[in-house]
Amino acid sequence: MKSPEKRGKKLVYISEGILDEVAEISKKKGESITKYIEDLLEQAVRIDRLGFRSEELADLLEVIHVLRVLGANFVPLDVANPSIENESEAVLAEKWYESGRLYGRYIRERFKDPVGVLNMMLRVIRWDLNEVAAVQDGQSVTVRCVSTSLTRVGASFLSKFIEGAMHGIGYSTISRDAMRGMVIISFSK
Repeated sequence: MKSPEKRGKKLVYISEGILDEVAEISKKKGESITKYIEDLLEQAVRIDRLGFRSEELADLLEVIHVLRVLGANFVPLDVANPSIENESEAVLAEKWYESGRLYGRYIRERFKDPVGVLNMMLRVIRWDLNEVAAVQDGQSVTVRCVSTSLTRVGASFLSKFIEGAMHGIGYSTISRDAMRGMVIISFSK
């Protein structure tokens, strides 16, 4: 990606505490405070263009770390779908559920907002999903995933993973609807 054109300079006020921390980091890296801040701001612009809020970046990196720790592996759908067809649906559904429970239990212990992390995780690991939402309302959560390429079986497995994850986080299932193209599940604490 092409860097933005560097023209004149502008004065920006930054709180002293943050600037002290930035000075310490930039010193360790052997670069000037100005270069370090400019590099960070360029990355913030890239993050925004990708549709993420800058606050989500640390969460995103932590999600990737969780995926690595728990042994996740990127597998294109063209490769995964044929291998799924060779197993019984019941056996695979149980594997998806247990995998989800492991993820849910791990993120419950590691993060202050495990439902938010699960939402981010689904956005990151499931590129085929057009929409992912985990909406909290008091003690209840509704998770909705929509995809034009989600098969009935794929929706069933995805719903089992989500259900397992939410059970691992500490929620109980209220209702579950998994159909071709969409999964909607409601939970309560």
